Amino acid sequence: MNKIAAAVCASAAMIIAAPAFADTNEVDVGKITCGEFLKADDNGKTFMLTWIDGYMSAQSENTVMSNEWMAKLGTFLATYCTKNPNTTVLDAVGNME
Repeated sequence: MNKIAAAVCASAAMIIAAPAFADTNEVDVGKITCGEFLKADDNGKTFMLTWIDGYMSAQSENTVMSNEWMAKLGTFLATYCTKNPNTTVLDAVGNME
């Protein structure tokens, strides 16, 4: 996926998903808890997974996005967040092996 298409997709996901997490058009992703993540609709979860992938890519400099990785990330968050609903999603991802 080229950078322009990725930016357009991310922007669209932000517009669609923001209401799932807040009453405004701004979302502080660092404050979203696992419980909020689990309660989000599919668009909200997709937004979060895509945002987290981008965040982690910036940290690791790995810019490859794959269905396998996204499935692994989603499965990890579903399991971890069920057990730790008050943890922020970013802290949860920090515990991923």
